[in-house]
Parts: sequence; C-alpha cells; structure tokens
Amino acid sequence: MKIKPIEEKNMMEVIDLLDKNLSPFKPDINEYKKIWNLYSSQTNVYSLVAIIDKKIIGYGSITIELKIRGGQMGHIEDIVTHPQYRRQNIGKAIVSELVTIAEKKGCYKVALQCKEHNIQFYKKCNHEISGISMQLFIR
Repeated sequence: MKIKPIEEKNMMEVIDLLDKNLSPFKPDINEYKKIWNLYSSQTNVYSLVAIIDKKIIGYGSITIELKIRGGQMGHIEDIVTHPQYRRQNIGKAIVSELVTIAEKKGCYKVALQCKEHNIQFYKKCNHEISGISMQLFIR
C-alpha cells in the first residue's frame, strides 16, 4: 500500500469511494474539472489517497486553520476506506500521515468529528473525546 497526495486523476475514484461509503453525494461529472481547480488551489488543504494495485482504497484530508491568536489547528475530514480493505490499518495510516502534516505545519491541535460507531477507531488513532460536535447542514 502507498499513501500519497491526491492527484486530479484520482478524483473520480475518491468521489465514488466517498459517495458509496461515507455520505451519498456525487457532483455532476461535468463539474469535476472546475471543482478540482478550485479544490487544488487551496493552500491550507492536504488530501491523501491510499493505493493498492493502482486502485484507490482509502482517502482523507486535513485543513489547517489559522486561529485568531496566531496558532494553527488541523481539522481532519472524510476518512474512508473501501469495505474490502477495512481492518487492515489503512484508515489509521491515513490519519497518522495527516497528523504528521499537521505537526510539520506547526499545528498545536488536531480535531475531527465522527459518528459514535467510529469512536473506537479514532481512539486507536490516539484521539480522545473532547466536547460535543454539532453541525447545521445548509443544503
């Protein structure tokens, strides 16, 4: 298995993986180029893919936020592993690489939100419960 930064050629596979395994949403294929150009132009977002035999089997990203007091905080999102490859530490390896990015960028903290059934997975990745996460979906 190899973990590396996402490339444009990985986009369709990553979107399929997220759509089928994390949350059902797939943008129109005609929008992919525009989305990629906007997404990849962000300088504070780092996305990784896990690949086995040229197949994307995992994905995750981290956004580095500059806080008002000058510190930086990482926000991990969209950790997903293809069902056939679960329980092989692929998700854990992706999270570990994202935390390493946060450390290299000088973050003092990394946060994420997850569903209750994923708490044990993130505990194995050295994260701990801290407060309550809430959200509001606009669309």
